[in-house]
Order: sequence, then C-alpha cells, then structure tokens
Amino acid sequence: MRTLTIAIALLAVATTLSSSPLDPFTPENPVVMGRGGSFTATARGYNSFFSNPAGFARSGEFTLASVNAWAFMDRNLVSIAQDIVGSDFGSARSVSRGFDPAAFEALEGYVDDFAGWVESTDSATLTSIIQAVTGNTGLVYTDQDDLAAILAAAGTDDIIAFIYALEAEAAAQGAPLPFTADEFSAAVAAALPGGKLRAGGQIGLGYVGNGLGLGLFANTEVSVDGTSLLQARGIAYNTITFVGGLGLTFGKVDLGVAIRPTVFGYSRVNAAPLIADYIAGKTIDPSVMFNSTVYYGSGLAVDLGARYGVGPFSFGLAVRDLLGTRIQYRKTSFDEYVQALSGAALPIGSTLSPEEQDAVLQIPMKINLGFEFHPHLGVLSFLIDPRVSVDILDATRIVRLWQLGDEVEPSDVLSMLNVGGQVDLLRFMSLRAGYYGGYLSAGLGMRVFFLDINAAVAGDFTRDATGSWGFSEVGGSLEVAIRF
Repeated sequence: MRTLTIAIALLAVATTLSSSPLDPFTPENPVVMGRGGSFTATARGYNSFFSNPAGFARSGEFTLASVNAWAFMDRNLVSIAQDIVGSDFGSARSVSRGFDPAAFEALEGYVDDFAGWVESTDSATLTSIIQAVTGNTGLVYTDQDDLAAILAAAGTDDIIAFIYALEAEAAAQGAPLPFTADEFSAAVAAALPGGKLRAGGQIGLGYVGNGLGLGLFANTEVSVDGTSLLQARGIAYNTITFVGGLGLTFGKVDLGVAIRPTVFGYSRVNAAPLIADYIAGKTIDPSVMFNSTVYYGSGLAVDLGARYGVGPFSFGLAVRDLLGTRIQYRKTSFDEYVQALSGAALPIGSTLSPEEQDAVLQIPMKINLGFEFHPHLGVLSFLIDPRVSVDILDATRIVRLWQLGDEVEPSDVLSMLNVGGQVDLLRFMSLRAGYYGGYLSAGLGMRVFFLDINAAVAGDFTRDATGSWGFSEVGGSLEVAIRF
C-alpha cells in the first residue's frame, strides 16, 4: 500500500494541471499520423525518437535530413482559403464563414468613422475619456500616431470591451461615438471570422539502431483559436533538441532510454494588437501578434521505453518526459529573442518573478501503451506486408483530469485511443489508414533509393443529413527525407 501511495504521488507531481499537455518535441510526422498515431509497439527507425526509445535496439536507419511540415485548421479557415482560390472542398458539418469582402468594407467604414471621431474631438476631451476608461492617468493623446499605443495600453486583449466602455464614457462627456458598440461588434463578427489553426514544422537528422540513438532536431509551431480575429489567442514556440540514447535486447524484450537536452522558447499570440494598429491607421506589422515577452530556457528530458515481441504480436510501453520536464526559464523581448537566435545564440534576458515562474509552461509526463499485429507472410512479404496497431496515448491524461476535479467523459477516453494499419507494397510504397484520437486519417509513403516521401491527412470526416461527406476540422502533414 505504501508503494502504491508513493507511485500515485510521483505520478501527480509529474503531471500538470492541464488536460491537454504541451509536447513541443513531438512532430506531426505523416508516417505516424497516417496510421492513426499508433507507433508505440512498432518502435522502429527515425520515429523511435518521438514514440519509443526501445526502437534503438532494432535494425539501423540513418536519416541524413528530414523536413516535416504540418497544419490543422477548422472549417472556417478552410472556407477562407476556398474564397481566396475559388474552389470548393467538401461540405461543412456546421455553419462556416469565409471571407466576405462586403462585410470587410463595412467594417472599414466603421474604422473610418472612428478615425473621424478621433480627429474631430479635441485632445483634452479625448485624453479625459481614455484615462477614465482605462484608469491610466499617464495616457495622453496628442495626435493620430498615439492611438495605436493608447489602444494597446488600454488592454487590447479585448478591443470589443474597450469600445463598449469608450461608448459609455464618450457619451457621458458629451462626445458620443458615431456608432454604437453593438453595431461595431456585429461588424467585427461579420468581417473577421474566427477559427482554429495549428501549423508547424521540424527539421532533423539522426541515426537509430543497433543499440544507439543519436539525433538533432529543431521544431517550431504556432497554435491559435478564437471566435473572431479580435479574440484570437494562442502560443508560438520553438525548440532545439539533441537526443542521445541506448537500446538493449534481452531475449524477446527490447529496452531503451533517451536523454534529451532541450532549448525551449515560447510567446503568447494575440491578434488584437494587429487590429489595434489597423484601427489606428498604422502600417500592419504581423509581428505585433506575438507577445512582447518571450519565455525561454533549457531543460533535460528523459524517455524510457520497452517492447516485447512474440511471434506476430508486439507490445510497447513508453514513458515520455519522465517525472515531467522542468524548464529553467528566463525572459526577454520578442525582437531580442529573434535577433539572438539568428546569430545562433540565446539572449541574456532577465529572471522571472515568482508569479511569472508559477505561470510559465511546463512539460508533463506521458505514458503510452501500444499493441501491434504484424503477420509474417514469408516470401509474399516482398509483395505485400501488412500490420495493424492500437495505442493508448497519454494515459496520464486521466490523472490530470482528476487533479483538475473534472469528470472523465467517454470522449476523454476516445481521445487517447489511436488505431491504425499499414500495408507495404513491393517494399517501396506504403498505404496507411487509422483512427487518430477522434479523427480519421490516411497516408501514403514512397521510398526510391535514399529518397523517402510521406504524406498524411486527418479530419473528422462524417456524412451530414443529406448524405454528403463533410468535416469541421482537417489537417495534413508532409515529410521529405534522405534516408539510408
């Protein structure tokens, strides 16, 4: 009982109060995505770095270079892309909004009216209104160039709320806005559709096999979500990771361990400052979407893995980020961070306050379980070589939900389930399909000499009431690699 209590305590310490864990090292590789994300018991080759270090004990594979890019988006963003290219791609399971030029022109009319109101209101009155709305007596308006800074200082986390407060105060001081906040809010909703977007990429190289795993990887990803562009929030991060590991075989059991020194940096993403510049009539600079503060640091991650094979059956276990990976953070400005990275260095930065240290992102431990059935077809395996696999990914999710006091729903269990299969044809083509934690996935791989190309797509594809296929979210991944 004492041992069980200690184990539960360690598990609780190793997880964070987040039901959706941060995993900045793992790419959305199309080989794994195409077969439904199930790779723990397969544990072979390049993807052993990201799934199960027990694969280090198996046959060797050298990846001289791998370039992998991926993107996921919801139907709204797909609709915008369709409007731009003038095409149609399936039907929506729910109402989607693309880009409406007429609605955007209407919003520009409100922006012009707002600019006219600013110019027609004397500086003293405008300053008094802004100070009353923000509670900041240091904000002083002198000319149009100050407006973007004032909007930013006023709290661009929610410009809509700012406009509502501005409407009430402007009316109270005898300088009413030329429109109501309700009208402005409706114009924003019509002109600036929201959506979810997650996009990233990885470049890497590494050797796996014969008891050794050595690799170097650079990842970057941005993820945003919002009901409209004004409410879009998210995170952008990058990592540089070296992996060194060993694999050993004991009879039918492969064991592996990987040590991952990692440099990690991230910034919050907020689209509202971009809109603030637009409303103020300034030149649009996309970099203002990134929070002025970048948190960065280094950490040491440890992964453990095991694989047991008996006949055509294999069972896998992987413990990622053992006991959680703690990053020793510092902070700096976005511009200084980018400048330092461009020179292959890290900025000096400054230390975090205790409050900031408590709020920064940490990487929790994850436990993955896998099973694979790989029948041996003898000489026919040259023509066709099938396999199917099932994974339970991030079983510690249940513990995190318990920590948060949330009930475990059937959807939570289904999100951990990953099922897939792969068929190799003539040893140069691979067909893949699977169930990817709530998504259906499919993939294709081709290998010609040392060139390895893999692609995959995943989405919540279903039929609507009319019998037409559609989706609300879809994504894809592409990898081009030189492998021997």
